[in-house]
Amino acid sequence: MNIKKLSIATVLVSSLVVSGAGSAFAVSQGETIKIGSLTIVERVYENPVEYDFTKALAKSDLNKIGPLGNDMTGTVYEMSTKDLYKSKSYEAEIENDSDENDSFSRKVTRKTFLTGKIGGSGETKVNWRIIEGKVGIHAEISFGKEDTIETTHTWVIPKRTITTVEYGSKAVKTTGNLVKYFQGRVKDSNYVNVKYSYKEYSSKKSKNL
Repeated sequence: MNIKKLSIATVLVSSLVVSGAGSAFAVSQGETIKIGSLTIVERVYENPVEYDFTKALAKSDLNKIGPLGNDMTGTVYEMSTKDLYKSKSYEAEIENDSDENDSFSRKVTRKTFLTGKIGGSGETKVNWRIIEGKVGIHAEISFGKEDTIETTHTWVIPKRTITTVEYGSKAVKTTGNLVKYFQGRVKDSNYVNVKYSYKEYSSKKSKNL
């Protein structure tokens, strides 16, 4: 496979476009840039776009009583919904009208987050361990926190194609109830509504010119 190297000018344009106006998440730009044989339209989202929701609740997740002590006393998370989705921070449409493959690099950023409602503030750590254990997907940041991660990503752009690339975070949203049992009886119940990121993602889709 023949891949052309990006020029210094390409790298400089990358930094200027993606960083934009002193903010890691500039307003969506949608400007057209021409670099060699590549024609690029890219967007950086100040508020990442949430999409591609997939229901992932298994039958086993619907068990009302989870692990409790022998006397059926303790707190369990009774999950009602579990949706996987993507939180998109960056996208670009790249046309390569040459007869050679090319490579396209950008300095991109994504947000990590863990937000929502999980019961009383004094029980946050305990409650979160119970919820995360039931969902079965580990968050990449502590509850109530968010951060911005910056990295440089490179995509190979096939010859004679229009290629759409994306970068962002994979995330999960869950709702349900934290239920306290005492000897098998419900003593208290608190509503849960949480969403959080758990890893990065990048994608590429090409269609022929």
